[in-house]
Order: sequence, then structure tokens, then C-alpha cells
Amino acid sequence: METIRPKISVIILTKNNGSTVGKVLEQIEIQQIDENYEVIIVDSGSTDNTLEHISQHDVRLYTIDPDEFGHGKTRNLASGSAKGDYLVYLSADAIPANEHWLANLVKQLEDDDVAATFGRQIPYDDTKPMERFFIKKNYPAISSAKERGSANDFSMNTFFSNVNSAIKRSAWEKVKIAETLIISEDHDWARRVHNDGFRIEYAPDAPVFHSHNYGLKQVFKRFFDSGASFSQMGMKPAVVKNGIWYFLDEIRYVMKKNMWLVPYAVCYDLSKFVGFFLGIHEKWIPSFVKTHLSMHSYHWKSQNR
Repeated sequence: METIRPKISVIILTKNNGSTVGKVLEQIEIQQIDENYEVIIVDSGSTDNTLEHISQHDVRLYTIDPDEFGHGKTRNLASGSAKGDYLVYLSADAIPANEHWLANLVKQLEDDDVAATFGRQIPYDDTKPMERFFIKKNYPAISSAKERGSANDFSMNTFFSNVNSAIKRSAWEKVKIAETLIISEDHDWARRVHNDGFRIEYAPDAPVFHSHNYGLKQVFKRFFDSGASFSQMGMKPAVVKNGIWYFLDEIRYVMKKNMWLVPYAVCYDLSKFVGFFLGIHEKWIPSFVKTHLSMHSYHWKSQNR
């Protein structure tokens, strides 16, 4: 019997996502879409019940050693084994919000000039106001507010994200995802594809539930890695100029939600700024120190091999 080739390949990377991956896969299975699709999962050493949840669903599962993982490297690995014309990247903690998520995410790829799309992110109810502000600002419910950032401004605030995105296989074959960046491989890929003359479109009608509740230490490490990625890409964003206006807008938002959180919000943004600043200048920091400053210490350990 001839197997029908899928049009879409949904690619998910997992490691200790037992609390969410089952729900993610359940939501994928209820999608209302005419096209055939497959689900590919690459697990990099889960020690919780992630694999148990995955085993209950019809997916193609690959396992790799934790030391082999890289955000770009592992996505390239999965994309190379995918059969679909459209490659959908979905985080293992990003839960599709409705049964039309997948159809809405890929529909703009039918346009010859569009290389990729990325969908809306909706914060969970318990998300801190600072993170909620970031998500609402960069992944709004309507597309008009996102057009500038999604297509034209790649200096700082471009939020094409592999948390919830779809790209054409033909675009990936032409422009592979960078494997040397610690994070922000999605930003880098989008920038290079855009420079080749292709469009990247925002799909607000393809939402997922996704957010983090980072503490001060975690947000410092997250933005250290972000700054390091910008350094690795050779980009020098206007951190102070962009950051001041963002900070003022954020504080106004936090005050409306809970004015008693303003002091914490100031500390939160200071942690982000210092982390990003040090990350931008990571070349001057010894690797053994960077392993303590980074959320992805394995990246710096690999530099010493």
C-alpha cells in the first residue's frame, strides 16, 4: 500500500517537557486541516516522563545525546528527515490554542514570495506582568501592529520565533539554520532570508499558549545568551535607545496591573539589561565564566573541546 506523502512536517524538540508535551500533541491531533501532516520529535535526553507521553501518540521519534543538542543543529537534523514541503517548528511547551492553528499558520506559505510565517503567542494566566507585556507587544491579536517588525526591522525587535513558526522546505534548503549560535537562530535565519528578498508574515490567527515565569537570575541568563547571539551574528543593536522607550511603556503597563510590582519590574529590567550587555561583550569573558552566566552552559563547554 502506497503511503501518502505529508504536505506538512511538525517538528518538536523535547527535553524534560513531561508537563506540557502530552497536551501539545493532543492539540495537534484535533487540527482541522485538509493537508496531510506528520509529527517529528527529537528528544535530547529527557529524564522525566516526556517519552512516556510521546509514546501515546503517532509520531516519528528520534533520540540524541544531550551533548549533541543545539537549537540550530537539531532543527536542521529534524528538517533533513522531514517529508513535508512545509516545516512547522513548535516548542514542546507551546500549546496550540484551537483546532485551526495549523491551517492558519501555513496558509500564507501558498504565496510564492512568502518564505515563512510565525504565529501569535498568548501568555498563561499566571504570567508575570513584565513577560505578559513583552508577549502582548510583540505578538498582538491583529497583524497591522506587527508588520514593521516582522518584515523590515532586523536590527533589534524582530520576533520571528521558532516557538510557533512555519517555513518552506525550499527556503530551508537554500538557507540552513545557523548551528553555531547559542540561541536566536530563528532571528538570524529570518534576517538572512529577508535579505534574499523573501517575505516573512505574521499569523495572529495561529495562536499558541506560551510564556515563561523567569526569576531575576533566569532572566539575566536568558538575556546574556541573547546578547551573545547578537555578538555572534555581528549585530550591534541600539540597546539604550530601544530599551528606554520599551522600559517606560512596560512600567506604565505594570503600574496598571499592580503598582506594587514596579520595584521588582525595575530589578527585572536591570537584570535583562546587564545580562544582554555582558552577552554582547562575551568575547572578553572566559568560557568557564560564561558557563555560569548562561542558561545554556553546554554551549560554552563545547567551545573548550
